[in-house]
Amino acid sequence: MENSINSSIKVRERNDKITFLCLAVIVFAFLCFLNAIFPTQSDDIGRKIGGVSAAINSYKSWNGRFGELLLVAFGSYFATTPWYAPLNALIGTCVVFEVFFVIFAHLPKFSVKDISIFAILFSFIMYDPVFSFGSVFYWAAGSFNYLLSWFLILLWIIPYRLFWQAALTKDEKSYSKKNHWLCYISVLSGFFAGWCSEFGIVLIVLQIALVSFAFIKKMKLPLWYYLGILSLCTGWLILYLCPGLRIRSKYFDYYASVIQLLKMGPIDLLRRIKGAYSGHKILYSENLVLFSVFLFLTSVLYKPSQKKFESTVVAFLVLGFTARLLSKVFILPCIIVICILCMWFIRKENEFLKNLFLCLAGAFIVEFIYIGATIQIGIPRRASFQYTLVNCVLIAINMHFCFAWLKDRIRIGKAACVCCIMCSLCFMSFVGLECYSMNRKWEKMEESISAQKSQGLTCVVVDKNTFASRYWGYGDWGNPGTNPDVWPNNTYANVYGVEKFIAE
Repeated sequence: MENSINSSIKVRERNDKITFLCLAVIVFAFLCFLNAIFPTQSDDIGRKIGGVSAAINSYKSWNGRFGELLLVAFGSYFATTPWYAPLNALIGTCVVFEVFFVIFAHLPKFSVKDISIFAILFSFIMYDPVFSFGSVFYWAAGSFNYLLSWFLILLWIIPYRLFWQAALTKDEKSYSKKNHWLCYISVLSGFFAGWCSEFGIVLIVLQIALVSFAFIKKMKLPLWYYLGILSLCTGWLILYLCPGLRIRSKYFDYYASVIQLLKMGPIDLLRRIKGAYSGHKILYSENLVLFSVFLFLTSVLYKPSQKKFESTVVAFLVLGFTARLLSKVFILPCIIVICILCMWFIRKENEFLKNLFLCLAGAFIVEFIYIGATIQIGIPRRASFQYTLVNCVLIAINMHFCFAWLKDRIRIGKAACVCCIMCSLCFMSFVGLECYSMNRKWEKMEESISAQKSQGLTCVVVDKNTFASRYWGYGDWGNPGTNPDVWPNNTYANVYGVEKFIAE
């Protein structure tokens, strides 16, 4: 009997490893293909190896992020070498798996649930219009500034995720034995994670909240826990105290320093807060849809009753009223309150659902804080991966509940898994073909430039559609326009050896 159990465990572990390797190879090959065919452009085009002096100059006069310093030192040039595609694809693959790991505290296993959720999450990362997939996963400037940042941030989060998983399930002993080496990751990666992103302040605030919770519950936190936070704070301070940040902020009219915010009157500050929370229409729409789907599923699949249905209808009406008639500032607080109420009423009846509502509330609170952190200045799509991560959590919760309900309906579960895989493969095909199409348009543009130069023209005109893609997530970097005297037109003109470069 014991041999049979051990044999079954070994088979399951082998299947889990094979599943992980297969998924990793597919994601890596796909990302490697995108990186390999992507033309060097915008911020990266024409940039040579700047070395340490370029990094120091950037820190003093423009941008102090660790990733940006690497970019100006050698990153943009590195993007023109054959080594960039596989290395950047490897980091991108790690980020995709880190997202899954942070949500579930384990890598994808050989199960219809894990494979389905992983496929949909990867598809959503590429699809999400709130976020610009291409600007982060294959554009060098975005990869060094944001992909590397999230790789380090998620790596820093993983030990804490495992610690709280063990603490809340009363499995601290198992955690210390199996994952002790992960404790050092938080210390080593925290410094660079903090240095990579201005949003490190959000992580610091969240950890302060967790430490306070541990103090209230009289939990003893290990030394590495504090060292990891200290490491993150140190890196973030290096970025926050960067002289270039002050200089760069002068180029943005909407920017307000902490001192300026403190000096604002109550009315102006409220307007500022309202402005920070009002510019996320698509994000809120995604939040409302995913949350509403979860409310609907839990009301019709788990012990349906008239009372539960009526409560769900009331929740929908409240959400609709808030989203339609009140300020967008109240949307997330409204959802959070509903989550807490649902968690409270179901706490004794179903532990599983209570935990799911708790996770939902936590995800929306994190999103609320992240949006609040943009009160100083707005951010581009390529800097919005944190919102995509929150929606990934919502999707994972919905699918986790559905597969838990389908656990005795094996055939339906397998059919759902096949549908999820096909959906992912189809969207990957669309993205891959569209990126290849953009590669071909770029080659035609260069052929056109060569033809115009051979005719003795010093002012070349290219088709503006060269930079326009049907794939909304292709990229949000700066492209050439009709004015030849401004960036990036002048940079393109210098790279292609002409006096003027125009896209029209």
